[in-house]
Amino acid sequence: MTQSTSGGGDEPQVEKNAKKSGQGKGSKPKRPNAKVGDRLTLKGTSYLVSNVKTAEVIGDPDLGGARANGRFVIVSLELTNRKDEPKAIAADNVRLIGGNGNQYSVSTDVLTGVEKPLVILEDIQPQSPEQVTAVYDVPRGVLKGSQLQVQDIFSGSKGTIDLGL
Repeated sequence: MTQSTSGGGDEPQVEKNAKKSGQGKGSKPKRPNAKVGDRLTLKGTSYLVSNVKTAEVIGDPDLGGARANGRFVIVSLELTNRKDEPKAIAADNVRLIGGNGNQYSVSTDVLTGVEKPLVILEDIQPQSPEQVTAVYDVPRGVLKGSQLQVQDIFSGSKGTIDLGL
C-alpha cells in the first residue's frame, strides 16, 4: 500500500514503500514516519533509503579499507534534487541518530570498499536521482533504534528515517 503523508506545504512528506509502489495516491495528511523503502521528501530534496547493513570491516584495511572502532552502519541512499538547478548536499546534513540520541556524522575513514560514498559536499543535478552510500562508525550499543536525520542545506527542512536496526 502506498501512502503519502504531509503536515503542510513546507513539512516533510513520506511516500510509503516508494521503491515497490511508485507514486502515492489518495492519501491522508499525517505526521511523517519514514522507514527503509519509503521516500522522504523535504522542501528541496527527496531521500530514499533502500538498504541498511552493518559490518566490522569495509574493504581491505591494507588497501584503503577500514576497520570500525565500533560497528559500521552502511546506508544505501538515493538523493533526488527537486529544484530546477544543481544543488549541493552536505554529508554533515545526513546524520545517524543512535538509539542513545547521540548524533554521528559520515565516516571519512571509508572512501574505498563502498560504491559511491557520500562525500563532504555532493553536487546533485535537478530531477536526476543520485545513488550514494553513507557509512557511519558508531558504538555497538547504539545500533538499536537508530535513525537517519536529513536536512536540506538551504531550507533547513528536516526529517528522519527509521533504519530498522
